[in-house]
Amino acid sequence: MPFPSNLKVAAIANSKFFRLVRTYNSTSVHGPEGKFLKCLAEKLKFQFDVLLPSDGEWGSFENGKWTGIIGMLNRGEADMGIEYMAVTEARSQAVDFSFPYAIIDRTFLVKEPGPIPHLAAYMYPFSESVWILYTSLIIASAFLFQKAIFKNESLLVSFILILGSTLSQSMHCARFSHRKRVAFGLWLTIATVMPFLYKINFLSFITMPGRKPGINDFRDLSEAVLNKNYKCLVPKGTADEELLLKSKIDYLEMLGEVIRQNRWKYKANEDLNDIIDDTTALIMARQFMQLTYGDLINTDIEISKDSFGVWNVAIALRKDFCCKRQLDAAIFSILSTGLYKKWFDDQVFLSSLPRKLSTHYAERQISLSFEDLKSSICILIIGLILSLIILLAEIFSVTLFCKKRFLNVMASQTEKYSNKYCR
Repeated sequence: MPFPSNLKVAAIANSKFFRLVRTYNSTSVHGPEGKFLKCLAEKLKFQFDVLLPSDGEWGSFENGKWTGIIGMLNRGEADMGIEYMAVTEARSQAVDFSFPYAIIDRTFLVKEPGPIPHLAAYMYPFSESVWILYTSLIIASAFLFQKAIFKNESLLVSFILILGSTLSQSMHCARFSHRKRVAFGLWLTIATVMPFLYKINFLSFITMPGRKPGINDFRDLSEAVLNKNYKCLVPKGTADEELLLKSKIDYLEMLGEVIRQNRWKYKANEDLNDIIDDTTALIMARQFMQLTYGDLINTDIEISKDSFGVWNVAIALRKDFCCKRQLDAAIFSILSTGLYKKWFDDQVFLSSLPRKLSTHYAERQISLSFEDLKSSICILIIGLILSLIILLAEIFSVTLFCKKRFLNVMASQTEKYSNKYCR
């Protein structure tokens, strides 16, 4: 059966995969999907008219009917739908699909987490559990040493001596028994090793500043959304929400349910930079992200390595399409030559090119700036203020103590003389 000479092709214009340019007397298509369509038209010798869905969607089943491109094919308004269409079970019941020519990987993107604050860098060399254990060890050692070694000293003095030893301060010691020497030597070992490990880790943080913990996979994303720290948006008119709800994985199902309840969706032709922020994640095809952001050089966007599924990509056809076998043969021949991958890689390169050309590389400054020393200066000022407060408190307490003692002495002397003269 001869292939039709004219086809109605449904597509979403002005996307990264397919761009439609119409002039007064001509129509041209661009992008990987546009070049793919033109190559098929040349090989199978047919003309095509591009039809755009009124809602601008790929196709989802809502209120008992299909929307977008799938809806147009299901109603017979178009012969073919080409827009990097994922093959799902629900869509296969409404339309036919050609031989798969690519895969679609569903993942998400977020803003890169910001750098660790400079003041917090002093706490990051050790984890929370290590800090708690180390602090508990210092307090317990102060109690034990006050009872066993520093018997003539108060508990406060014992604590200050133990704390000072962790800061490389010397400790006065007398003659100990062998058992006490073992305990004392064990503590000196701890007081030497722990600061050494802290300094090594701290230098690594100063050399290469770390970043705050981010969202790495869908489990982290689901927990962040359930804790109301993030919101997650899916493309409007896609099968993402349905696929999450039917994934049979608890955290993915909960994520899909929250998205459905809040109706978190965005349109495919929206500028992603206007949507995404520090508390927003976007679910989309990894290939669409590559076409949008290129190789991610000089961007603050982070694409997760995790995905909740991989599906075949094929051309959607109306159910009674006559020449599916001829179309499959043409698609297979194009894939065999690697043309589609080249078109896709070319578009990824073009997406990265403007950002690369506009990047200005500044010469790295080796000298320290005020920003590098700001946190250290703040800690120094805080320490000096605390020292001044403690000094004033000591002066006040000593003055108050001396004043009370003087008054007590004067009172006793007055009472003594009064008793003497009264006799």
